[in-house]
Amino acid sequence: MRVSERVTAMLKLYGFHTSHYFNMVKLALLEKGFEFEEVHSYPSREPLFLTMSPMGEVPFLEAREGYISNVPVIMEFLEEIIPEVPLLPEDVFERAKVRELMSILLQHIEQPVSRLLDHPDSKGAPDQARVDQTIVEVERGLDALARLARFDPYLCGKEFSYADVIAYHALDLVNSTMKKFVPWTAMDEMTDLADWRYTVAARPIVHQMDNTLISERDTFSADS
Repeated sequence: MRVSERVTAMLKLYGFHTSHYFNMVKLALLEKGFEFEEVHSYPSREPLFLTMSPMGEVPFLEAREGYISNVPVIMEFLEEIIPEVPLLPEDVFERAKVRELMSILLQHIEQPVSRLLDHPDSKGAPDQARVDQTIVEVERGLDALARLARFDPYLCGKEFSYADVIAYHALDLVNSTMKKFVPWTAMDEMTDLADWRYTVAARPIVHQMDNTLISERDTFSADS
């Protein structure tokens, strides 16, 4: 199948609007100019769902050929379809550095916080030992981010990349969660992050998506 045929086939993004993973993929789709349909769905272990998302997770993407899950894998797929709107650098080494930063953001900053939320104690809050462990992991991840990020003005240089897409939504989750347990946020730990976030938020697509998210969350809260 030619690239142009894939582009003209409508993609479907499965997930829910309060998921930061869903919003990472949605932002990537919008930045690259895809037309796509959003299908509201939650994680499931139902047999039919597992044929679409083997781990029963969201988000996942439906293309003409089938289904793809895992945020970085979906992003790589999108890059192959429309390389003319790049979110990875052309240079091979620079591409690797973006992927390195993506990995640190997901594995060493975002995922420890997500695991913290997934394991509450009997009172509905994480136990202190897990909180302490998460603080250490996140601080190490933020230290690695500080060593790699260029802030020129984006994380990996002058061009907006998948690292910025992931960081924009991952760090919001980290800030909103960790401030319940520690007297600092990622912005406090790394002063350049505030300017970076302002730059990303000012991008027209990001700004529009943020406004949509605020509206959707207000509607969700009102209906709850």
